[in-house]
Amino acid sequence: MNHLKFFYFIVARNRANMDDKLEKYWRRLFYMQPIAEPTPLDPEAIEYFGVFSINESPVATQKRWYIYYGLRSERLRVMERTRKKYGKKHVREIFQIATFSGVGFHKIVREYFCNLKWFTSRNILEAPLNSYYNDERLVKTVSDLHKKELKRIFDYIMIQHDWFKRYNDQKPPPAKH
Repeated sequence: MNHLKFFYFIVARNRANMDDKLEKYWRRLFYMQPIAEPTPLDPEAIEYFGVFSINESPVATQKRWYIYYGLRSERLRVMERTRKKYGKKHVREIFQIATFSGVGFHKIVREYFCNLKWFTSRNILEAPLNSYYNDERLVKTVSDLHKKELKRIFDYIMIQHDWFKRYNDQKPPPAKH
């Protein structure tokens, strides 16, 4: 059992080291000022994107969803406001994820469903009559959009990394024979 505790201690210490190294590298990569001490992670500063399902009547032919973004502390306020407007038992959360930019991802989701000829009004998504979309299908679509957004951010970082390596590599040129 002591070996297991020691292993977890080593893994946690190495992860903290890796986070510090990664932060220093990213600061060099994006030409930001270096800092002496590590930056603490504030969980309240993380933005979230989420979806509430709205079922106003048991025989409703139109399906509605409420999309939101904001900090974790704002989520409860948004939920209470939405439940007050549509009724407590008609609103339930079906999706929530941490995202790089809540505003940007909100725009991506709205534009995607607007291109499908859905009615989109600020935070409301309303599927057309007799649409095959249900809660599961909407969550899968939003998840796929989120994966595409993460891939786009990853590609941007990797392009920056490649340029940085290409132009800031301090290795001497290979010796000519």
